[in-house]
Amino acid sequence: PHHLVAKAALRSLDRWVRDGEAPPQATPLEIDDGPSMVRDDLGIARGGVRTPLVDAPVEVLSGDPGPTSSVICLLLGSTSPIPQDRLAEMFPSRELYLEKFEAAADEAIAAGFVLEEDRDALLATAKPELLGA
Repeated sequence: PHHLVAKAALRSLDRWVRDGEAPPQATPLEIDDGPSMVRDDLGIARGGVRTPLVDAPVEVLSGDPGPTSSVICLLLGSTSPIPQDRLAEMFPSRELYLEKFEAAADEAIAAGFVLEEDRDALLATAKPELLGA
């Protein structure tokens, strides 16, 4: 939900300019000696702004374009599926997935990366249908 993060960032920028209140800061993205992005076992970058889509993932979001990407993917990155057996390990039920997704949404809001008023819109990005029955 890039637009929700961008909206919160613009609100923070406005407060910073008007009132001197510094915007929230994320843990820096981890870079190895390559220098390449350090990724977890799913391929998700470590560090940076966190949202439920990376902290309770059912797909892998990457800033890297896919191998046969269109021009727009050069700007927006790519999305890759997580194998069903791995999803079943991570989320034995849709209910557990939704609980983790909601908790991650609340963490993103508390960190200042998403606005409280956008909580419902963020929760609407959950994809329990990608989990098995």
